[in-house]
Amino acid sequence: MNRRDFMKLSALGALPFSTGLLSQQAHSAPHQKRILVLVELQGGNDSLNTLIPFRDQEYYRLRPTIAERNGLPITSSLAMNPNMRALLPYWQDTKDLAWIQGVGLPESRRSRSHFNSIRLLDHALNRHGNEGWLTRLLNASHDISGVSFATTLGPLDGSKTNSIRIDNINNFIRDNQLMENTRVQHHNDAMSYLRDTERKVISSSHTLGQYLQHTPDESRNFPNSKFGKEMASVARLINSGVGIPSYKVTLSGFDTHKRQSSSHGTLLADLANTLHHFAQNMKNHGQWNNIMVMTYSEFGRQVKENGNQGTDHGEASAYLVMGGRVRGGRVFGTNPDLRNLHNNALRHTLDIRSVYSTIASQWWGLHSPWSYPIVPFVA
Repeated sequence: MNRRDFMKLSALGALPFSTGLLSQQAHSAPHQKRILVLVELQGGNDSLNTLIPFRDQEYYRLRPTIAERNGLPITSSLAMNPNMRALLPYWQDTKDLAWIQGVGLPESRRSRSHFNSIRLLDHALNRHGNEGWLTRLLNASHDISGVSFATTLGPLDGSKTNSIRIDNINNFIRDNQLMENTRVQHHNDAMSYLRDTERKVISSSHTLGQYLQHTPDESRNFPNSKFGKEMASVARLINSGVGIPSYKVTLSGFDTHKRQSSSHGTLLADLANTLHHFAQNMKNHGQWNNIMVMTYSEFGRQVKENGNQGTDHGEASAYLVMGGRVRGGRVFGTNPDLRNLHNNALRHTLDIRSVYSTIASQWWGLHSPWSYPIVPFVA
């Protein structure tokens, strides 16, 4: 096996991480069994048509053609998008779904660029460092901090990350078996690093592959969409007992500059239906109390619709949080003020680092490196 072939195989599933993938060295974290599943709504989700201020006439005035008029009321002033009906029982009945309003970047750091904004969110506003916020929290206490099914590691990024990226879970198992039976043939000193990396990748991938091979594939119980399949893979990894504390999945298509009504509802239906099936799977396997799902997006959309029946890049956004220990049936943060905008966008009322601080200290019991007030959305 030559160097090019080996590096190609490595890129299919893994980035460098330690050989003892499953040794569970997270002794410093009191809630080490708890798992965070991040769902990036890529493109900039329109939170106003997701969590609708249905009693505010300013909403309808500013959105004469794209306002949602058939929302599902969850408070006296807010309604969920009608395409999210699958999640309504989690709000009304089991109380394990909450919303966080007004989340965003501080005024001095905000950006309406997709690349800049998501980088700031993923790296907790560190402009120059390459360490994602989850890498900063989890690297020291876990052999593997997370798995990303997205094209990038995002919050799991970093030059010393021990997280991996998987494109397709079945291909990962297959390629892991192929890598196990191959070896780099060079033996000179210049190849020592490559040989060491090979051993780590093969050892850890083989162990993870063994866990997956002995865990049933329940993807038939999930929606047959890309997002549905990836969330089924997350469920399979969790149910394998592999002990990975975080996952990242992406649902794309939220950059709705044109004809928003024709696509936004479809995306939210996929989100809601998939999260419903994921929650049921976790409950069936006794995992739900150790799971927290959180959506996020690089920014929200502008309040006034544009001339193409769409919306342009905005600022603050609303995040959905659900799980067995989520304080559900509640809206945290401040509802948007449609009469106090910043360049036609909702002003942020909650710094994203408050959300990260809450996850660090309240979810995992870790010391938070960010000195921001917690938001009590999790027990």
